[in-house]
Amino acid sequence: MADQKTDKKVTKKTTKKVEAVKSFPLPEQLTAKRAELLTAQQGLGSTLSNPHAIKVIKKDIARILTKINATKGKK
Repeated sequence: MADQKTDKKVTKKTTKKVEAVKSFPLPEQLTAKRAELLTAQQGLGSTLSNPHAIKVIKKDIARILTKINATKGKK
């Protein structure tokens, strides 16, 4: 029973994130994520509040590029 509650919470969070991301076109999302990565890497010299953030941003960029390339292949 506890597993079902956990799954629902995760699904709700993921859905909200996906809805927020879908509001922008893919090239704009890519530019924003690259800018975010740059600022995160520049902050690397000092103490990062979340060192895992760079890895997550890179994976997000890869996902966006995959979506862009998939749509190009369909044309």
